[in-house]
Amino acid sequence: MIQRVKKEDIQQDNWPRPEPVEYCLELWKDWMHNGGRRSVGKLIMAGLVGDSDGHGNDLYEAQHSHDMQVAAATDAMIDSLPRLYVWAIYRSCSIATAWRFPSADLASTASDARAALELKLKKNECTRNLF
Repeated sequence: MIQRVKKEDIQQDNWPRPEPVEYCLELWKDWMHNGGRRSVGKLIMAGLVGDSDGHGNDLYEAQHSHDMQVAAATDAMIDSLPRLYVWAIYRSCSIATAWRFPSADLASTASDARAALELKLKKNECTRNLF
């Protein structure tokens, strides 16, 4: 027998939604550490032998495919920023080890770069649904 329960009596897990720019940058960092554009060929070759196609019915495979699309879109948006902002994002995400702009402050430049990146990600078709 089904019993009705008041909405207030149900305990729900409150999952905090991640910050969209941080989420995109985390996916981008994983993508960059795993080879970036160079690893796309692995999915194509795996699909030819029947292991994977990158767009299968498996939930994990579909999520991975979506994550890689978001990471690639984030990479394109980062590359479209001015060089100073690109270096600031690379350095703040620990992709680059050196800060090659002694006349610029890394902290303020990185915050400006994230703000510029957020505007671009909001306009991008692949990432705008995260905002």
